[in-house]
Amino acid sequence: MKILKDVHAFCKANGIRYSMAYGTLLGAVRHKGFIPWDDDIDIVMPRADYDRFCREYKSDRYELFCSARQPDAYVAYARVADMRDTESRTYIPWNGTVQDQGVRIDIFPLDYAPDTEEDQYTLQKLFCFVYEMSNRVRKAFVKKLPGMPLKFHIKRIAHGPRFNRRVVRQNAVQMAQWLEYMMKNLCATPTKHLSQYACPDRSIREWFDVEDFENIIELPFEDTAFCAPANYDKVLTEWFGDYMQLPPKKDRKWKSLVYIRLFWKDKK
Repeated sequence: MKILKDVHAFCKANGIRYSMAYGTLLGAVRHKGFIPWDDDIDIVMPRADYDRFCREYKSDRYELFCSARQPDAYVAYARVADMRDTESRTYIPWNGTVQDQGVRIDIFPLDYAPDTEEDQYTLQKLFCFVYEMSNRVRKAFVKKLPGMPLKFHIKRIAHGPRFNRRVVRQNAVQMAQWLEYMMKNLCATPTKHLSQYACPDRSIREWFDVEDFENIIELPFEDTAFCAPANYDKVLTEWFGDYMQLPPKKDRKWKSLVYIRLFWKDKK
């Protein structure tokens, strides 16, 4: 929450557009805050605003991670992290040198998308394939995780170079650069639609009208109001379908516990 408040204040002061996204936007609408079984915060920015944010964001409290600032980034989106008081341990590392980022929020760029559903479906499949390969490469280069449960070490070994000989020949940084190059070149021509290709998911649709993320309001999330699409019903329906319907109890889980643990630095 503190990180999101800091990012929100910076964006408001500098005229940078952003919106809550995915489970964060769903939580704002359905729960007026965090979904009880959710464990992160996601926001999106149109490409021009995202690039400007990556160039200009400053904070005396938090640190921005993105390819523009960390040339060895393994992904094509950004994070703002608390490096002072928290740390993370994960077998899906963020980059080559700073893998323990701590508590963070994810920031995804929105790029121009094709104006026909068929072309959008084809392009999204391409980005999903590249992103999934990139994730395999990231797992192949994970470092040791001291103090973690046994199942973490088993997964680290299973995803390591010994079991990924074809994957490990690839370069994680080059994979991320390739993904970013594709976004900036295949999606450079203005269209009437937007999509999020930096971290695509085969299980959801992401094909929005440009104006869906131009008309912004503020919605309450916990104790503060943050930016959201004015037509949030349309956006959430695109992502989740009948989004006001709660999932079955068996699916109400903190999914990231599968691959990450977060710690206070003074409580190791």
